[in-house]
Amino acid sequence: MYSVQKNAHAGSVNESLRIYWLLLPAACIVVLDEWLKARGLALLPDETALVEPHVIDFAIHKNPGLAFDLPFRLELVIGLSILIGIVLARAAYKTWRRRPKIAFSIFLIILGALGNLYDRIMYGFTVDYIIVMGRIAINFSDALILLGIVALLILPAKRPRQGVDTSH
Repeated sequence: MYSVQKNAHAGSVNESLRIYWLLLPAACIVVLDEWLKARGLALLPDETALVEPHVIDFAIHKNPGLAFDLPFRLELVIGLSILIGIVLARAAYKTWRRRPKIAFSIFLIILGALGNLYDRIMYGFTVDYIIVMGRIAINFSDALILLGIVALLILPAKRPRQGVDTSH
């Protein structure tokens, strides 16, 4: 008779499936983000100056550089984005079974980065359309990246071992 090995992480298959279903809306957010960017560029091809900025405004901002409008060569930004994406994808793949929430957070960053990478390849700049406090320009892809980073920061670095008291 062959012995059947029990799953070392009970519920990990169910949790992985649940995370797949959570990634689907995140991917839809990137598709919506790209549609909003294309629509915004069609309606407002030039950047609009905000005369009286509010807490949140909707206007087109073309960011040719890195985050926060830091100037950088487009080719280097695209290459660096692809390289970082590959590293993150490998990290997500390696942690998927053991730490699905960590992998999910990494996938959020990757999805957001793919949205911005698409902009850089198609338009030569990242299209931002949400202006916060008249100064900060973001889009939904940026929000996914930020959400993934925040999740990585608040999730525990290591899973506590079963049977070990970590309360003191």
